[in-house]
Amino acid sequence: MNGLVHEPNEDATMNAMNDELPRIQEQVYYGHIQSHTDVLEKFLSESSYKRYNPSITGKSTEKKRFVSLFASYHQEDSVLHDISYLHSHGTGDDAKPVTHLLAVDLSSVTGTKLLHEAIRYLMDGSNTARVGLLLYARSDSVSTILLMKDIIDRTISSFSGKEKVLDFLYGLCKYYEGQHMAASSAAGDTLSSIKDKVYSLAAETGLPVDDYKAWLASFSADTILKGIDKLSDFLFGQLGLEFGSNAVITNGRIFVVDDGDSFLNDDLGLLESMEYELRTKYIHEIIEEVEWAGVDPDYLTSKFYNDITMLVSSSMSIRERPSERAHFEILNAEYSAIKLNSMNSSVHIDAVIDPLSPAGQKLSPLLRILSRQIQPSMRIVLNPISSLADLPLKNYYRFVLPSMDDFSSTDFSVHGPTAFFSNMPLSKTLTMNIDVPEPWLVEPVVAIHDLDNILLENLGDVRTLQAVYELEALLLTGHCMEKDREPPRGLQFILGTKQRPHLVDTLVMSNLGYWQMKVSPGVWYLQLAPGRSADLYELPSKLIAIDSLRGKLLHIEVQKKKGKEHEDLLNADDDNHVQEKTV
Repeated sequence: MNGLVHEPNEDATMNAMNDELPRIQEQVYYGHIQSHTDVLEKFLSESSYKRYNPSITGKSTEKKRFVSLFASYHQEDSVLHDISYLHSHGTGDDAKPVTHLLAVDLSSVTGTKLLHEAIRYLMDGSNTARVGLLLYARSDSVSTILLMKDIIDRTISSFSGKEKVLDFLYGLCKYYEGQHMAASSAAGDTLSSIKDKVYSLAAETGLPVDDYKAWLASFSADTILKGIDKLSDFLFGQLGLEFGSNAVITNGRIFVVDDGDSFLNDDLGLLESMEYELRTKYIHEIIEEVEWAGVDPDYLTSKFYNDITMLVSSSMSIRERPSERAHFEILNAEYSAIKLNSMNSSVHIDAVIDPLSPAGQKLSPLLRILSRQIQPSMRIVLNPISSLADLPLKNYYRFVLPSMDDFSSTDFSVHGPTAFFSNMPLSKTLTMNIDVPEPWLVEPVVAIHDLDNILLENLGDVRTLQAVYELEALLLTGHCMEKDREPPRGLQFILGTKQRPHLVDTLVMSNLGYWQMKVSPGVWYLQLAPGRSADLYELPSKLIAIDSLRGKLLHIEVQKKKGKEHEDLLNADDDNHVQEKTV
């Protein structure tokens, strides 16, 4: 409704109408909607796409497919070098950031319709996209299909800049789709009717009829099939398409058009809009600003820039990307933003921060460190809550990260990372804590005063308070399950080395089978403890590598030994002991 997609039921429709009505009334009140205004066209042009296709917009369950064209382009006899592109009338010399490559099976109804819609799309007008046709057919195709491919390829390569070339191709595709698809598979199909149509269309659109007569007189099906073999290697070998499929490759994004799917010229427009706004726009702007030192100026044509944009965007498309991305262009940063510009930076950071929030406390020093280390251009937009019912912050926070400043400039000593607090209140009772990752067990090792009850006014002549913390251990955590049963509460694990297998131990809890151990970096062996745990259960010794400071989470599944299925791990005394140990 007015460009917004809703659930197809009565309640959703009524709710959508109630939501849209105030919006329309407001536009009418301010004179933005008149009696002659096309309301749908207005809303779509302001803040939406003019077409909805969940397969293109990414709302469907299918994962988007991408392919890099860079390697294929740099092959000496690449198909990409042979493509002549079609443009909307009057835009042939303009830069086109978006490139549609259409893989079309001319022997299929779906492929012929896709070709037809692509020509219509260009006739409707596109200022930012060009179309390259990759036409192929089966090796046993009749002459009519091969002749169509030859005529279209020759027309594009010779007359793509002509004023009415799109009219010629549109008329030819329409004629072929309507008259010849049904009869094209019949043996002995005559070519005379399609030749007559070509001559007629050429005369109507101002294309040289004599050239077409010469081409058709020299037509060779074997030559066309050799060209299709080369094209097939590109489509099915390098791009990974299935033989007989029809597809649109837009700057590296592959969209397969299955038989029976409706893919219209508006869908190509939607692909163009989405790919340009979300991916290609920024790449094209950067490429246009590049100074091509050592490149012949005559070589810097619009086709050169279009090819570079296509190759770079397709190469970047295959990189892993986060599921959620944000674009901050719409933010008004005139009064509430801090801008830090670095002229030579290749990294830009946009940050939206509530300065009076715990998250803002953590993010602010991190941005400061990034600014000092990688010197990006940065825009920090302050976004505080407009009204507060309570003090938003109740602590003082410093972010500590090792940096080059830890190294002494006068000798070989290394100073550990520190956090420094100044101008603290003297009469308030303070508590000193450190905010560390969850797997870390950190304890103070040097502290003269009680860090839970700090009163600075009691320090006397000593104007500073110091404390040294140490990372005592990491946490090895996990969950233990028994197949088709409750977690084996009370099951005992031990951890150690081959020489000393029992350095630390733990018990499995009833809550989701949780267990944890203190560990240090290294390689350890985890196994069942001797006694009742090892007597009842089976678990091969597990080799565990603690190779980072992130700790480790393990999921372990155990099973009882044969003949022990009905024996309990804990008796009444053991049960009480486990409860006392876990309290």
